[in-house]
Amino acid sequence: MTGDSSLLKTLNKSTLLRLIRRHAPISRADLAKRTHLTRATVSALVEELIGQRLVAETGIGASSGGRKPVLLQIDAEAGYVIGLDVRRNDLLAIVADLRGNALRELSRKLDAPSDPERTLSQLIALMRELRSELPDSPLGVVGVGVGIAGLVEQPSGRILFVPAHDWRLLDWRERLAEALGVPVIVENEANLAALAEHDVGAAQHATELLYVSVSAGIGAGYIVGGELYRGAGGYAGEVGHTTIELNGRPCSCGNRGCWETYASEQALAEALGLAYDPPLGSAIAERAASGEASALAALERTGVYLGIGIGNMIHTLNPQMIVVGGAISRYRDWLLPKMEATIRARFPYIPAFEVPIRFSELGETATAQGAIAYVLRELLEKPGASASAAATGV
Repeated sequence: MTGDSSLLKTLNKSTLLRLIRRHAPISRADLAKRTHLTRATVSALVEELIGQRLVAETGIGASSGGRKPVLLQIDAEAGYVIGLDVRRNDLLAIVADLRGNALRELSRKLDAPSDPERTLSQLIALMRELRSELPDSPLGVVGVGVGIAGLVEQPSGRILFVPAHDWRLLDWRERLAEALGVPVIVENEANLAALAEHDVGAAQHATELLYVSVSAGIGAGYIVGGELYRGAGGYAGEVGHTTIELNGRPCSCGNRGCWETYASEQALAEALGLAYDPPLGSAIAERAASGEASALAALERTGVYLGIGIGNMIHTLNPQMIVVGGAISRYRDWLLPKMEATIRARFPYIPAFEVPIRFSELGETATAQGAIAYVLRELLEKPGASASAAATGV
């Protein structure tokens, strides 16, 4: 790669930040080996990153024959990131340090779920409340990530459609950034949850991951080579609205027979005559655990439909691993055997054991944790990130 010295320096610092974040604790000598930069160059750039409070010396490593190396990691105490999941009836916010460690978790019921303006105002108020309660730090809040259960255009972050409330064409990203004074990302909730499972959850060693989010609806996030795959406009993963029954049940999207009308938690609740007003809690799980026949039968049907849809995606995407998350995770013990049996029976030429199916280790916090992971990637690993993170914290 060629370019002027300023550009090369920016790229090299971003590379060092990425390696420190993903391989900490790590020494300057190891960074030089991994990057093929000279030790002098690495030392000079690391000193700049330490000066910007993005990197900290964390201790002494084992000697390989010479002096014991000083180990480096991201300076956790330098600032904060806030991840937020805008769910059907409530907001879930997590505050984390710059290493992604959760410091505080807070949920807040939505005052008017069908009103996007009131929801945005409530979101801004919650962010300001959280920020006002944080201890002082050198960089303050360096970024906010927001997960939305709907179509989000990329790279603009514009919210095109939220089926649960019929929200359309919302430009929240710029308004949030202006109100909060920090960089903001807005992304589909399943994409963020996929990122969380890849970075800190059940799929940390997978490079090709399919995450299936099942709650009121169904969405998917696809990780390819460790990065999100979004498609041409950012809409990849809207698998809940693929047709699974030709003339099936009507769906909120306007189609009929969508997968989520048969395999979501909402479909499960409706099959049992329950009003769906999440969070649903453990009512269905308790009925199944007591041996109630209707609950067990509804869970069996849901497992079959989940298996059919996931089998279709195995055909299409050939993932290394599948992680199922969202509210449906609480029914894992009843669903997983039926899902796997359905895949084996309907797709006998695909050895099911070669595509492991796991349920989320992060539960319903996955989207908010993924928002944190996304912001940290953007602020600490992309070219120019070091300057941006140091300059924008408040």
